[in-house]
Amino acid sequence: MINPNHDENGVSEIFHGNPDDVSTWNLAPQMDWRGMSGSEHFVQFYDADGFLLSSLSGFIGTAINSGDGALVVATSAHREGLDELLQANGLDLISAKARGQYVSLDAAETLSKFMVDGSPEPRRFTQVIGKMIERVRDGRNCVRAFGEMVALLWAEGNYSAAIRLEELWNDLQKNYSFSLFCAYPMNGFSGEKFVEPLAGVCTAHSRVIPAESYADLVNHDDRVRAIVQLQQKAKTLQAEIKQREEVQEELRASLFREQMARAEAESANRMKDEFLATVSHELRTPLNAIMGWSHMLRSGRLDQATMVRAFETIDRNAKSQAQLIEDILDVSRVITGRLRLNMGPVDLASVINSAIDSVQLAADSKHIQLEVTLDPSVRHTVGDSSRLQQVVWNLLANAIKFTPSGGRVEVRVERANAALQVCVSDTGQGISSDFLPFIFDRFRQADSTSTRAHGGLGLGLAIVRHLVELHGGSVQADSAGLGEGATFTIRLPLAVNKIPAKTGNQRSENSWSPQDSRRLAEPVNCLEDVRVLLVDDDRDNLQILATMLSGLRANVQTAASVTEAFELLEWYTPDVVVSDLAMPGEDGYSLIDKLRAIENLKNTPAVALTAYVRVEDRTRALFAGFNMFVSKPVEPNELIAAIANLAKTQP
Repeated sequence: MINPNHDENGVSEIFHGNPDDVSTWNLAPQMDWRGMSGSEHFVQFYDADGFLLSSLSGFIGTAINSGDGALVVATSAHREGLDELLQANGLDLISAKARGQYVSLDAAETLSKFMVDGSPEPRRFTQVIGKMIERVRDGRNCVRAFGEMVALLWAEGNYSAAIRLEELWNDLQKNYSFSLFCAYPMNGFSGEKFVEPLAGVCTAHSRVIPAESYADLVNHDDRVRAIVQLQQKAKTLQAEIKQREEVQEELRASLFREQMARAEAESANRMKDEFLATVSHELRTPLNAIMGWSHMLRSGRLDQATMVRAFETIDRNAKSQAQLIEDILDVSRVITGRLRLNMGPVDLASVINSAIDSVQLAADSKHIQLEVTLDPSVRHTVGDSSRLQQVVWNLLANAIKFTPSGGRVEVRVERANAALQVCVSDTGQGISSDFLPFIFDRFRQADSTSTRAHGGLGLGLAIVRHLVELHGGSVQADSAGLGEGATFTIRLPLAVNKIPAKTGNQRSENSWSPQDSRRLAEPVNCLEDVRVLLVDDDRDNLQILATMLSGLRANVQTAASVTEAFELLEWYTPDVVVSDLAMPGEDGYSLIDKLRAIENLKNTPAVALTAYVRVEDRTRALFAGFNMFVSKPVEPNELIAAIANLAKTQP
């Protein structure tokens, strides 16, 4: 049943009469120009020119027959077709035109008289069209006009101008009495983009006449069926439009995501290239000093003082290179999620003191004043003391690096609500506001050009952030700008109970030291009569290790492969075996596996020596049967101590 509350199309009024008399339900009206009053501004849509001309000939022919005025502004083809139909119906157009009763104008020519910059100019329109209306009226009762100028503008794609012209016709009707017949071909509204423009055209007219596909239907039931079909098509079209809009929106979102991903990939690729170039530079720089001084030492022309300087320079640059490698390995552990902490109570005062000891020489060389302010009540936290020392050392080393001579670096430890706060501030060169948001990103450097004043890989602060976050804390950087210094603030959870804390000298699973990145053992002065078998495919390593151990009176045999090692073991029984892990053919794992299978050698202590220093590498070596793990580059005291300790276990 129809809802009587709906007032659209006068439906509610039907129910005031006899609801059983369906003949009064005018729900499918039949419309054409004959239902229009003398002052209507209506629009006729059409599919074929023949339908338009047939309807137009009736509209204009009736006006001429009744003595009213008729004004036609149309295309040449439609004017000619209309005249043929009017004459075929017996109208004397020559006489009508001579009397001024019938005026026929070219639409394009007339339009050009009042168009300015692609839009109809109101004053000119009134002058041109108003005069035509007055001329045709000339004492007659009414005027019927047909205008096709709007259709020309629509065909050109100038939709706004067409709507504006319709509005000007409406304004003209306020001063002149006439009825206006406008026409648009339906093919000018094909596509979803014309949904709103079509509504605008319909709104600009007092009446709308549908195209012939509907107008030709005379039977009431046929019209109702047509309406239902049109409604169904409209719903389907709306659904398709909505679906298409959703697809287009998803495509736009996908395109945006793809563009963002591409931009990020390109940025990452540029950063990778810059990082590799920086790595090459930073690794080659200490190598240059090492190789240069080594060449000078081989020449034998250096005096004693210069030789001491050469050895110190080689040692310093080797340690610098080892630190660079350790930073790269730390980042690798961070990326793969394999960096582990040895958690326990930590006395932060001890950690800070150890870090300051490591940078004091660098600070003194630049006459930089180091100040420490510590609140004794907030010195305890829970964490990995070695890694926290690495964090503080990184921040202090950065502050000293970027602070000019005579500057000041301050470390403050204080309470921040329920957290422990460490601030490292300096009077250095500061950080630009553009770079500040990226200060903790991996491989990022404020200056990565070849003319930069400071070296480094741009990894230290990224490692700092990750280590602090692993401790459940946070870190932020602040700077007022270039030349204004910088402050790095770390917040860590306070220890609940003040239990004995770890100092900065203890080590985590991935041990770290700012001096040389690995644990240093106490020096051992003698390995007299300790039998050592060295196995390494690198003969330079074999030679230097053999020379070093022989200098401590050890009995050393060397092998460049697993095969050579077992040939020696046929007559040589070592107290300790030291073997590289990565070797061509058979590796160190094969050696230890075979060694443990020989009855008289299965208990021989063995040291794994390798440049692979991941946690899983250490675990695998120990699980395979090695007793100790020493990483390359070898710290002599560490290897000597390991051999001495293992030799003591032998009967």
